Amino acid sequence: MEVLRDSGHRVRSWQRHPVHKIKQGYAYVIAGKPVLTFDTSVHNRLVDDGEKSDSIFARLKDGYFVRLAGLAIEEIIATPDRSERAALLQGFSRLRCGAHDCLLPNNELLRQLIRAHESDGAKFDWRSVNVTSPEYASGTSDHDLIADDQLSEQQRLHLMEQKKAFEKPFSDLRPKLDKILRKHKEPHPLSFREVLPQIRPEGGLVCGFAKALYERGGWSSLSDVSIGDFMDRCPPFRAAVYGLLLAWYDRSLGDRHNREKFQAGRIDIFMAVYLPYCDQFITAEEHGEQERCLQEVAFAADINTHVRSYDDFCNGLLLPH
Repeated sequence: MEVLRDSGHRVRSWQRHPVHKIKQGYAYVIAGKPVLTFDTSVHNRLVDDGEKSDSIFARLKDGYFVRLAGLAIEEIIATPDRSERAALLQGFSRLRCGAHDCLLPNNELLRQLIRAHESDGAKFDWRSVNVTSPEYASGTSDHDLIADDQLSEQQRLHLMEQKKAFEKPFSDLRPKLDKILRKHKEPHPLSFREVLPQIRPEGGLVCGFAKALYERGGWSSLSDVSIGDFMDRCPPFRAAVYGLLLAWYDRSLGDRHNREKFQAGRIDIFMAVYLPYCDQFITAEEHGEQERCLQEVAFAADINTHVRSYDDFCNGLLLPH
């Protein structure tokens, strides 16, 4: 995100589409259509499947509102091969032919939400905060951006550094937690849901992670009650917190060999911030790791979004009605 903004493709707000929550059928409808968000892996599949994807693009244009993920655009910009990068961004442009908008990358999206909360916490409503960006979407058809191999390399290195910074604290914590559990003769947990009752009470680990995420941008230090209230009222932030906690369980705490594993990478996990903004989140990640991780985040964070595989989605999409 920082690399893209420094290149001159700066984010700015625009008119937000109205989002209506309804009690039956789809969780969110925009312009009369259910809302989809795609992981980067789906954009890869749409390209890899070639002409087979034409019918998918047509059905998407006719029947769905597609919320493009700024985080996916950032990941695609880091694609080293220019022709592959161009093909992926062309796929983004095809999705823009139908009803769509583009959400900010995760860090900027959370920053906008926290800024709104800091401005007027009493009236804060996450749905009213504009987290869309037309420039991220329009950049997918910017030929200069597509051809900028130097920017792509900078973005790739930036993402690699972020990945290392994300993983290191969890790996460093593992031996410390191993030592504590051995001292108290406690077993390592085998599932994430097993630890939820222990980390959720006020002042517990959920609260600690939430405070650290909230305060990272230099915002106010909130009390346990206040951060709990913000989490309750801001599902995207809540999803991000539980995504981090899932990584903590998997990398630092769970049994090394027998635990239920959630090994999706940093970007895959941070896609969790988009869950509250769509009815369905579609992923084509190999082996279903991201699908399982985001399903677990949606469960823990109490977010009513259907996380499903691309193949499952397409099978339903192309069935005769």
